[in-house]
Amino acid sequence: MGIASLKRITPRLRSTLRTIAVVVAMPVILLVILGAILIHPVVAFRTRFHSALRLWMNVFDWMRDIPIGYTYWVQYQAPVMLDEIVVHHDE
Repeated sequence: MGIASLKRITPRLRSTLRTIAVVVAMPVILLVILGAILIHPVVAFRTRFHSALRLWMNVFDWMRDIPIGYTYWVQYQAPVMLDEIVVHHDE
């Protein structure tokens, strides 16, 4: 096996191992998310379960090997920040 073949196998192996880790840890991940909801149910309802959603999205960010929190930021925080920038720019 040469170095070139190892460079092709390594990303697939990393992705496979991360997927297996998430599948094996899924019961614990779900318990943590459920615990976050049950510890602070009022906050969970008030924020429309964004804390649980953030935890869930962080797991998938880690699994896809992108910075943790990036997907949540792009979908929920960046649009609000961009709206604020546009408002301040118009003034």
